[in-house]
Amino acid sequence: MTTQDTIAQLVEANGGATVLDRIHLPYADPKAGPAAKFGLGAELYLPNVDRSVLRGYAADFLQDFWSMFPDQVNEFLPRDTKRTKRFKGDPRSMIESDMERHPPESGCSGALFGRVDIGLPNDDVPHYQANLLMSRVGDQRPSAFDASMPLASRTGELHTSILREHFLNWCQRFQPLHGSAGFAIIVCPGMEQNSVYALQLMTRFPGFDFPSTIEFTAEVREVHNRIKSVNWLTALGDDLVAQLGGLATMRQALEPACTLHSYDGGVVIQAGPTPRLGDTHANDIPAEYRLAARFTRPVRFEDYDEGLFRVPKDLNKREETLKWIRRFD
Repeated sequence: MTTQDTIAQLVEANGGATVLDRIHLPYADPKAGPAAKFGLGAELYLPNVDRSVLRGYAADFLQDFWSMFPDQVNEFLPRDTKRTKRFKGDPRSMIESDMERHPPESGCSGALFGRVDIGLPNDDVPHYQANLLMSRVGDQRPSAFDASMPLASRTGELHTSILREHFLNWCQRFQPLHGSAGFAIIVCPGMEQNSVYALQLMTRFPGFDFPSTIEFTAEVREVHNRIKSVNWLTALGDDLVAQLGGLATMRQALEPACTLHSYDGGVVIQAGPTPRLGDTHANDIPAEYRLAARFTRPVRFEDYDEGLFRVPKDLNKREETLKWIRRFD
């Protein structure tokens, strides 16, 4: 039985996708630990505004993520380091102290983590992650924030509502160029190449997004008015809304199948009441996702030089990337 079939049967047998919190995608050698886990994720791409302002946004983002899960998130990765630091309580002062070691013009990076024990002897993939990469002055690539979390708490409470609430708040607070949130594959930071193991899952279950903020910003460079893809939640800044005909046109094209959340700076498209995985083997492509993808196709980035993720040696990276971002078409 393939990994894809196993996941499909587990989801069906356990009455929903919360089973994804307890399983993982193995490497070719299963003793090596998980290549990836599964849960919910979010990405935000931000304009290159004043770097002092952007650094404040970055600190707000990390602190807010900690506030979502204060009992689980307890590790901080400072800039230019490979080892995390354990902490207790609000990490804001630690985050700001690390940022202040360098001038705002130089950009910044940082991350928060919280680990979940799923019973593996070798496990370096934190379920709880918040990562930021703020570009330096002169670098035309957009800055990016991303986050991930398990689908549910230890008591079984789904994190979908808290993800939607905070994603909408982040859009209002940070005024992103664009962004998305929903089901996601979770990897260890810096190990995005593990997509070579995940591609079949991404192809079968179209609701999965893959963490590729670094790769996407490297591809788009100075192109800030094109999105990566759609997910359960898709944020569009004012410029993108205008390109698509304005809010009234969006409402006519998308409602009532999709819900539109307006905020000062843009609109979030919510593709259905809850995130969906879908299953191409069962001809299940979520209709709301398909509608959102077709409507936003004119502002989707497709001019890739290479692609977003690694693929098996017999496949072409750029071609597989284009197939994946067109998966709801």
